[in-house]
Amino acid sequence: MPGPTRQQRLESLLHREIATVIQRDLRDPRLGFLTITRAVMTADLHEVTAYYTVLGDATQRRTAARALADAVGYVQRAYAPVVRTRLLPRLKFAYDDNEGKRFEMEDLIRRARASDPDEGASTSTPEPGTGVPPADPGAAPSR
Repeated sequence: MPGPTRQQRLESLLHREIATVIQRDLRDPRLGFLTITRAVMTADLHEVTAYYTVLGDATQRRTAARALADAVGYVQRAYAPVVRTRLLPRLKFAYDDNEGKRFEMEDLIRRARASDPDEGASTSTPEPGTGVPPADPGAAPSR
């Protein structure tokens, strides 16, 4: 199995550095509970998009987006010494809506199971989000 590509190594390094700078160095109260979920680079390694999530509503999300837009230059300068490429990748921030999509899918699955005549009891697939199959009510307890 081949090792990680240069792009994957840079994405991992930038994800770690961007998250560390935001968590440790930025003292902007507008950021709130912000998490950098991943960093994705373009194929030519000239741009990196840092995806983030924010705990809160749409107003807090917009406020955090403005704070991140104001901090782009600072964060880029902070990761510049660590990234050893000819050109420093330009940073962009984007909201990561994968979590929202995941919650929507789990809700759809839950509602579909609840609408089944047997309420999903006859399936052996795991409950959404748990990774553990539902307990069989007729089975003996395990030790």
